[in-house]
Amino acid sequence: MVQFLSRLFPQRTERPLYDLFAELAELLVQAADTHSRLLGHGYRERTRIAPRLHEQATVAEELCRRIAQRLAHSLITPYEAELLYDFALTIADAVDAMEHTAELLVISQVGTLPTPLMDAAKGIERAAELTVAATWELARVRQLGEYYEQVRKLKRQGDRLVRRALGELYTRGGSTQELLPLHDVAESLRETILLQERIARIADLLRVKDA
Repeated sequence: MVQFLSRLFPQRTERPLYDLFAELAELLVQAADTHSRLLGHGYRERTRIAPRLHEQATVAEELCRRIAQRLAHSLITPYEAELLYDFALTIADAVDAMEHTAELLVISQVGTLPTPLMDAAKGIERAAELTVAATWELARVRQLGEYYEQVRKLKRQGDRLVRRALGELYTRGGSTQELLPLHDVAESLRETILLQERIARIADLLRVKDA
């Protein structure tokens, strides 16, 4: 794939395309950091932090639009263009999922979250960092190495943490009015974790195709 891209992309156009992916992945890291800070605070501070996630989700959508335009005028195969666009869209979806978690927390005024959910948020941060490193290798996908395996490991860990958090909630008990918002927050974190695994899987499809 490297030789293929180097033949079809002049240097002056190749770099800006992949810079957009790197910019989008950096935004994912920023959103993951904002997401963790929001989860760790109380209601008042969450209302202050939540708009930042909305801004990050909006910028992510704009970057996807720019990437789509660039891919539409590129000379890579339709299959590769589709995977790259799906890669970008799924990153934006992950940022949007984090914004959704923030909205749930603000609307329901949930208090302190179970520790396993905070630990799951740290895993989301780590997966975002791995995605940034992966975008640096998109033009050399054979060098993606163990990116997918590492994110898969984080996904399994995140799933366990979400299950543990839900188990603690149900063991502790309480009214449906109290438990349902926390359940929704936990499921929203699970969705973010799943999306990050999907990002890595798409990148791995590119690697496998180039093998």
